[in-house]
Formats: sequence, structure tokens, C-alpha cells
Amino acid sequence: MPSLHQRLPRKSAEEPTRGDAPAACREAALRLLARTRRTRAELERRLKDKGFAAPVVSEVLDRLAEVGLVDDAEFACAWLAGRWGRRPSGWRRLLQELRALGIGDEHIERARAMLLERGGAPDELASAAKLVEHARRRYARLDPRLRRQRLYALLARHGYDSDVIRRALDLREPLESGARG
Repeated sequence: MPSLHQRLPRKSAEEPTRGDAPAACREAALRLLARTRRTRAELERRLKDKGFAAPVVSEVLDRLAEVGLVDDAEFACAWLAGRWGRRPSGWRRLLQELRALGIGDEHIERARAMLLERGGAPDELASAAKLVEHARRRYARLDPRLRRQRLYALLARHGYDSDVIRRALDLREPLESGARG
């Protein structure tokens, strides 16, 4: 008899039976996609968790990708478009977050190109400058050098590269920082 802390496998109507495993897998995938957009990696993980065999899952996801229901580049494009406006972040951080979602580099680059084509790619420098403006009040009483160091560290934590950080800081305080140009 299992202890209270052990989980027994659940039987559900979604589990594959005999010859209809691909059909059941497809139905499960479509139910998942009906709720929200998902990456191929997430769908694969969820379907395997439901007990579908890896070859069946792969076959079903390949077919859904062929008909355009699973498209990691489109997912990444929509995710980036929504994410840019909510929290200022540099491209490095966004890249890490997309990779953590299971999206490959080729899909990420395609998504970035799609954003550029659609005119929705944000200005990373403007985003960094906005973050500096919000944080400046917190560091207003600090020595200018220490303030610049803290702002630099803040922008680095948000995923901006050093060139963007320097340019964003120089936009706001070129004379105070001692930086030129």
C-alpha cells in the first residue's frame, strides 16, 4: 500500500489506448493550444507528462508545425512584443528568457527579424535611458561616480550590454561622469 506522500499515476480519458495514441496525443495538444500559445518544448514536455511516447509526440508536433499551429518564431515574436513594453530589459536578458522557454537561437533570430520588419522592434537605448531616469531618484544623493557605478550595475542586471549602458548614462550625465562623447 502506498504511503500518503507517494503519488499514484492518474488514469484519465486523455491517456492513449491501443491504436489511437497519435489521435489522442493530437487532441491533447490541441486542448493545450486552445488555452494559450505555447512553445514546442513546452508542448513536448506536457504531452510526455501525460504519458504519450516520445515518437508519437514528435510526430504530432511536426504535423502541427506544418499547419502553423506550433511556431516558435511566431511565439517568440509575440512574447518579445509584449515583454518589451512591460519591463525594460536588454537584448541579452530577453535572449536568456526565450532560451529558458525552450526556443532555439534560429527561432529567436527569426522573431527579431519579424519584429524589425513589422516596425515593432524597440529602441534598446531608449529603454535603458528610461530605466536610468526611474532609478536616478534613488541615487540622487550619491557621489556622481558612485551613482554612475550603481546605474551601470542596474542596467547590466537588466541585460543591457556595455555599449548601450555607456550611451544611456552619457545621455543623462555626460559632464558629471567625466565621459566624453
